[in-house]
Amino acid sequence: MTWKKNTDFIHKVAIALGKPQMSQINAQIDLETTDKLAYIQQLTNQALSDILRAAIDDYYQKLKHGKKKTPFEVLEESGFIGCCSVESDLSINYKEVLATELETKYGNR
Repeated sequence: MTWKKNTDFIHKVAIALGKPQMSQINAQIDLETTDKLAYIQQLTNQALSDILRAAIDDYYQKLKHGKKKTPFEVLEESGFIGCCSVESDLSINYKEVLATELETKYGNR
């Protein structure tokens, strides 16, 4: 059964049960995952269905918009790029700028 056919089937069953907006899922998870789930519930006071809905939505968004971020995108989002200002021609005269800064900081040695 393909993904689309499977979701169509789930929707038809939900409608037949008189619950067109809800589906029931039965899943088995290991003890570590159970502990994590209990921790999330204790910390957030959320219902299990709300936690699962949020987790599935987050995972879905990651997959849907799934391209991996480039190193540039990661740095840009972190605020690292553009966090300071320097001379616009620094790539040309960086030796002079460095020498001036070192002279200012350490003097003649």
